[in-house]
Amino acid sequence: MIFNSAVENRPILKFFARIFFILVLVLIIGFSAVYYYLEQQNGKYISHQIELSQKELAGALTYSNLNANEKLKGYFEHSRNQIVASNILKLEMRDQNQTVIIEYEKKAVPEHAQYVFQTILLPPSKSLDYVMIPYGDNHFALVYIKKIASLDNYYTVKMIVMLPSDTISVMRDTMRKIIIAVSLILLLVVIGIFPIIYQQYAQINKEKMKLVQSNFETLKTLGNAVALRDSDTYEHNYRVTYYTIKLAQALNVPSEHIPSLIKGAFLHDIGKIGISDTLLLKPSKLNADEFTSIQKHVVFGLKMIDSIDWLDDAKTIIGCHHERYDGKGYPHHLAGEEIPYSARIFAVVDVFDALTSKRPYKFAISLDESLAILREESGTHFDPNIVDVFCDIARSIYDDVHNLDILSFEALLLQSGEPYIPYGESIITKGIG
Repeated sequence: MIFNSAVENRPILKFFARIFFILVLVLIIGFSAVYYYLEQQNGKYISHQIELSQKELAGALTYSNLNANEKLKGYFEHSRNQIVASNILKLEMRDQNQTVIIEYEKKAVPEHAQYVFQTILLPPSKSLDYVMIPYGDNHFALVYIKKIASLDNYYTVKMIVMLPSDTISVMRDTMRKIIIAVSLILLLVVIGIFPIIYQQYAQINKEKMKLVQSNFETLKTLGNAVALRDSDTYEHNYRVTYYTIKLAQALNVPSEHIPSLIKGAFLHDIGKIGISDTLLLKPSKLNADEFTSIQKHVVFGLKMIDSIDWLDDAKTIIGCHHERYDGKGYPHHLAGEEIPYSARIFAVVDVFDALTSKRPYKFAISLDESLAILREESGTHFDPNIVDVFCDIARSIYDDVHNLDILSFEALLLQSGEPYIPYGESIITKGIG
């Protein structure tokens, strides 16, 4: 089996994360709606208080002659009890020339309220502005400034109005009840629909995992078939895949890009199915014509997977792992960074495994000799940066697999590769046209 329960649970954890994000988003939207509603209600209440506090005073603005200010003063003195309700703490009225017409202060106003009263200004485009401030224990006061127009003049009124404590309590209770109600509704909705969504998601994810597993099982079978044709065991594919994963990790290749390396490593020589056994199993060195013929396995491999979309990201390794950093490789004679990064990675591990493994035409050479050859061909055959990183980890990963029996090796490979299997298509490389 390619997958275990930990791998299968990873998408489910992502599902929970998505649900949590959606829930938080819904709560934010819900509370924003509640806040907007309460602000609307609060605005209506404040507008009502402002209207009440200046109703009598506005009624006096029926004057249109030059003595209007004096008459307003007289009206205020005569009708003070009607104009100044019990909850008005401070009042100031100015004409359009900012001349003070009326001043009234019921009792000493706290310093912070006095400061707000003195500094509040009317924006040019508005006829009203206000601030609600704390005023003693569990009390609030409203400081506002308003423009009142008469026939040929306008006046600016500023007031500090004490808000009834019972009204504030009602507003707080209303806010608390609405927030609790919205929270309960959202919780009930989530509790109700979550099992249904989760069940459907789990089923879809299960089918998806089966499909991906089937694809990777097919991938492994194809790779092993090629390795067996090349007079080798499938341990070669296991080794180069394991080396590729470890080198990619050391190079900090993003996790979502590693599946393309795994696919390419398993299928890098799939085109050898189209090469005759005479060439593949020849125990001596190939001549020029034979070498040209065996090079065609790259083209054959690309044609074999051309119609399989799931393997598109393996084309870079299949088609370019015989390119050389100096441009003297095949089949496209690419050089340097023209060679896809995945192919440059795989070229190092493929040659390393070839050097340290027995083949029909050669004996295995030692680890130290193999690393010396890689360093010698750094910058000509291989990307120097990749060689440097690989040489740092080569002894460790070589020891990991050297002398392992096949079952232990398979378990090690699956343990290394399973974190990357569920990821989607890779974007580390570009396909070959």
